[in-house]
Amino acid sequence: MENVRTTDGGGGVSQALAAWIVMVVAAAVLLAVFFLPWGSAGEDFRQAAAQMPDVWFAEEAGITAADAVDLSLLEYARAYLAIGQMGSGNAFVILVPIIGSVAVLAAFALLLAALGKPIGSAVFGVLTLAVSRLIVWDFTDRGVLPNATHEWGMAPVVYIVAGVVIVAAAVWMVVLKRQDKKSV
Repeated sequence: MENVRTTDGGGGVSQALAAWIVMVVAAAVLLAVFFLPWGSAGEDFRQAAAQMPDVWFAEEAGITAADAVDLSLLEYARAYLAIGQMGSGNAFVILVPIIGSVAVLAAFALLLAALGKPIGSAVFGVLTLAVSRLIVWDFTDRGVLPNATHEWGMAPVVYIVAGVVIVAAAVWMVVLKRQDKKSV
């Protein structure tokens, strides 16, 4: 946040600080969404899981029926990795790194946002959003989601919202920095 005034003259929070806070929060949300439900069970599965919570949903990944009510991208990555280690398919070779890249890209977006680097943060935010949309396309194309037991969770939508917010906040910061340079 160098070269940007931090107060509005009246002791309040400046627009630049507000833009920075919004950008950091949006980037933090991008990272946190990795742990939110990517797939959510329908009512029938939820009832069955409540009756038999310790039954294995994906034993090789250590996921019980209770765990599988809401599945995050982390849990999907764990399941694909376990399936791949069993030799039951090659999807893990591509999917696990792609799924993992969502968290890595979001972490870079958060780091750059915290450092006050709006363009870099926005770029990594857009990349995070793009990879999440690639996973949505892949899951839809292969019939992973929606399926007989699970629908889409909240995570795909939150990625879109947080991605748009991080870009908007970054643009806001860049505009404010340019205005500040012109006024000096």
